[in-house]
Amino acid sequence: MSTTNDRLDGAEAIATYLGKKPRWVYQAREQKWPVPIRKREGMGIYAFKSELDSWLQGDDALPHCPST
Repeated sequence: MSTTNDRLDGAEAIATYLGKKPRWVYQAREQKWPVPIRKREGMGIYAFKSELDSWLQGDDALPHCPST
């Protein structure tokens, strides 16, 4: 279960956590990569650290995703 401290708000926070550039976060959403990044009306883009960590360790992490 995700907690408030687990949440990353905005592309910059998500990108920093993943070691990517903010554009990568938008590209992941636009290209529909299976990255657990969410967007809700009025909330903007957000993700949970625990879900990102699980994704990075799973088979769904995309080896062909650009690193920048």
